[in-house]
Amino acid sequence: MSAERAARFEMCTRILLELRDKRGYIGNTVNVSETGIYFEIGYQAIAVELHEIGLLHLMPLVSGNGIPCKVTRLTATGIAIQFIADPSTEFSSQLAPLRLSF
Repeated sequence: MSAERAARFEMCTRILLELRDKRGYIGNTVNVSETGIYFEIGYQAIAVELHEIGLLHLMPLVSGNGIPCKVTRLTATGIAIQFIADPSTEFSSQLAPLRLSF
């Protein structure tokens, strides 16, 4: 028996996925659910690994640490993330204090 997928809602919002070593991926959300987001970045994210922990930020960046998340799927042009309540390896945002706006 397969697990039921959470309901998805189409939504287009500019976001930033922040990963360790100041790596960041900016893209536009395609769909959002209660458990995660799929967003398009326009190219293959070859430097991202499945299950990598990150922080999700809405654009433009404001102060704050972002929403903890985990990479669950990689496609040719996008990334799916799952929201997590308690990241196993915590880190603070290195990018949000810069208040980038793209």
